[in-house]
Amino acid sequence: MKQTRSQQDMRTALDAILAINSSDNKEIAEKFGRLCHTFPIMVRTCGLCQAVAFSADKATSTKPDGAAHKLLLEQVAGLMGCDPDVNALLRRLQQADVRRYMLDTRQVLRAWIYWKRFAVSVLKVEGANTQSEDRV
Repeated sequence: MKQTRSQQDMRTALDAILAINSSDNKEIAEKFGRLCHTFPIMVRTCGLCQAVAFSADKATSTKPDGAAHKLLLEQVAGLMGCDPDVNALLRRLQQADVRRYMLDTRQVLRAWIYWKRFAVSVLKVEGANTQSEDRV
């Protein structure tokens, strides 16, 4: 049975979020959930190339932040149909013509809606602008 892109994007996001949630390291899952909320903001603010380059730089860290950024880059590469290697992803973005770059950006942002939704519903990570009761 054929599925729409939205259905495929939702399935991809849910499968990945469930795998991340079932991992032993809850700190990485929480940091990844926060990235799910901030990544589209970075893409809209400075572009897909700079957002990916920022995460690529952060992914070199041995801290849980680095692992969360590495997971994010793997997911972005998967959405773009690219090799999950960070260098291959960066090379694709650097060499893309304007049409391809805009298509990749739209594709990532369109699919990222599901990542944000599942970060809230599965990982229990609220958005950055949501205040928790203990912060008030």
